[in-house]
Amino acid sequence: MDFALNDEQQMLHASAHRFFADHHPLTRARRALPWTDATQQSLWSDMAGMGWMALLVPEAHDGLGLGMSEACIVAEAAGQQLLNLPLAGSAVLLPLWLQACGDTPPAALRDCVRAAMAGERAFHGIAEGDGWIDHAGQASDLVVVQGWHDDTVPLRVALLPMPEGVASDALDPTLRQAPATPAPSLAWETLPIAPEARARVRAAHRVALAAELVGTAQAALDLACAYARERVQFGKVIGSYQAIKHQLANAWMGVDNARLAVRYAAASFDGGLPDWRFACAAAEFTAIEGAQQTTRTAIQVHGGMGFTWEHDAHLYLKRAQHLATRLGGASRALDRVEALALA
Repeated sequence: MDFALNDEQQMLHASAHRFFADHHPLTRARRALPWTDATQQSLWSDMAGMGWMALLVPEAHDGLGLGMSEACIVAEAAGQQLLNLPLAGSAVLLPLWLQACGDTPPAALRDCVRAAMAGERAFHGIAEGDGWIDHAGQASDLVVVQGWHDDTVPLRVALLPMPEGVASDALDPTLRQAPATPAPSLAWETLPIAPEARARVRAAHRVALAAELVGTAQAALDLACAYARERVQFGKVIGSYQAIKHQLANAWMGVDNARLAVRYAAASFDGGLPDWRFACAAAEFTAIEGAQQTTRTAIQVHGGMGFTWEHDAHLYLKRAQHLATRLGGASRALDRVEALALA
């Protein structure tokens, strides 16, 4: 399979990286702005104007009708700049649910997708029973999902106003978090999606998070390499020493393997290949392992300065740990890979 981006994907790659670098630098990520901040809503509207909320929306619903390969390009660029808006929930989860519903999607779901495409609302999804909300206060709506992991029960969703969250240096200072408190009553909407289609949507959402992990790892690697080229010790730049070169080479391999795994998973999803389940599970594991290795290496390369929490390297480490936790961790991903391989 050819993993090279075609001309249109290269243009999307360049525009997404340029957009996030210009509009969401690390200085802005550190501020962990809430959704009520006008600049956050303006950024979300600009992202919608770029067409990213419409990438996976079928053309019949005024979307672009593209695939996960394109969505992962944008997700990786967002992860590289530590975006603190719910891209995966709004640009992947909702459109794929709409697509899986066929010709008669619920009106509420259509309205949510249209609002996201217009840049008016931002949606973040959690499973019913989750104890913690990330992106708390950094989206307009919270989507609570019943049957997220259990395909034996109907898939139902409920919309809630997003609760306020607080930033925490101990977790991920670029995101706001809040405990998930059970609502006394929810207005559930049943989505008529078959179990196989539900599994595909769930896998695609997780691959989008894995793509964000790849972007985070790439940014950490770039930071470490830049420092290794400029820091002089004993009259030579530290990047010339094997102890540093080997660490950075291993980190580069981890990032490259993760990117290729995510691209294959996206291609297998778009092409309906029979190994899409295994490809998605392998992408999760490879992205988690690559991102954790690379972000730890970035701190090591920076030495004593890198161990201070004020340094940017910690932003990448904590985002990598945060996304890895959302995916269930490396051990769970490896168990999934082994189970599918043995099956």
